Amino acid sequence: MPELSIDIPIKNIAYMISQMNKQDIETLYMFLTSEGTELQDRNKDLEQGKIDYLSENDVFDV
Repeated sequence: MPELSIDIPIKNIAYMISQMNKQDIETLYMFLTSEGTELQDRNKDLEQGKIDYLSENDVFDV
């Protein structure tokens, strides 16, 4: 995985996080965990057409 280095003061990062709503914080958490990596990989597979999206019927077993 590529690495990225950005020089942002911790104070600024804390401010940005404190301004996020609950959904944005949950998304950030997902990106910072192994679950986020897996979800990004799945999304790439969907975008490249390697796998198909599930229909509503498939998801909700209707």
